[in-house]
Amino acid sequence: MASPFDISVVLAEAIENPELGPALQAIERSCAGILAEVLVVRPKGRPVMPRSATMTVREVIADESTLVPERWGLGVRAAQAPIFACLTTELTVSRDWARMLLDALDSGAAGAGGAIALVPRAGITATAVYLARFSAFLSRPNGEPSLAENIPGDAAAYSRNAVLAFADLLAEGFWEAEFHARFRARGSRLVFIEQPLSSFDSSVRLRSALVLRARHGYGFGVARVLRHHESPIRLLVGAPAVPAILISRIVGRAARSPGKLWLVIKVLPALALLCAAWACGEGVGAWTSRGRR
Repeated sequence: MASPFDISVVLAEAIENPELGPALQAIERSCAGILAEVLVVRPKGRPVMPRSATMTVREVIADESTLVPERWGLGVRAAQAPIFACLTTELTVSRDWARMLLDALDSGAAGAGGAIALVPRAGITATAVYLARFSAFLSRPNGEPSLAENIPGDAAAYSRNAVLAFADLLAEGFWEAEFHARFRARGSRLVFIEQPLSSFDSSVRLRSALVLRARHGYGFGVARVLRHHESPIRLLVGAPAVPAILISRIVGRAARSPGKLWLVIKVLPALALLCAAWACGEGVGAWTSRGRR
């Protein structure tokens, strides 16, 4: 049976960022003239959701302890449209976000995403988190769509059938890097639009951000050992060098994007802590997986 929607937007509540209003308003503006449903994935007991006159808005309950990719997975499994997009309450999409991604997917790509901007008055922790997560997806001067090996899962759209083909991955959540690897293996295309289609801001505290980076790093370490068959000893021994490697990559990417290198310098202590938290989590995740290979 045909879907009543063109796109399902999975909006996951980010830690310490429960406010839905701005994100929903931006989605509503961007989806004007598009049949859209929004699945708000958040813990039970949150305030009543804002209403929308032009979109179907549904709630999907997630456990308080779940990470954003796990919340995305719940939303993707509940989505009804042939295309879904992943967002968090830390992101505000542009007016042309939905239309540009749908047009990119019309070409037959499995997924499409755009560069992510930082709001002008973002705090130190928000800026450091932004650089740690999105330095690979900064805007470029030409802003043209191009084929890419990876796109940011945040604010990206995907063919739901392409994702459902890997039900084993989806059962663990929507961890986009793992899906991208599967897409590459089967020859599916990803499109990256080098202009900002969303902007990032966050009220997360540094302590919470460090815990989140460590948890994500832990999952990455587990996946490297169990799914990609890397040596847990090598990963553990190499973990102390990881923060320097990550910062070097971030600096190199920022240097190619106007105005971003100064951001790195301004928040370097917080950024170094976030990279160290990731490295600790990755090393521990790899080591604790050694007996399950």
